Amino acid sequence: MKLHARNLNPVVTVDGTAARPVLLRVAGLVLAMSAREARALADELHDAAEGLDR
Repeated sequence: MKLHARNLNPVVTVDGTAARPVLLRVAGLVLAMSAREARALADELHDAAEGLDR
């Protein structure tokens, strides 16, 4: 199975009362993460995208 970006609409929200307050909704799934996890994911995504620009 392969999901294409044009089929996805990622949405990021915050639930300040949750233990893992950063929520990433993609294709009907909700991924909950801490602020540290969210920053680590953002760094990994940025590094991967930056590698494509070379």
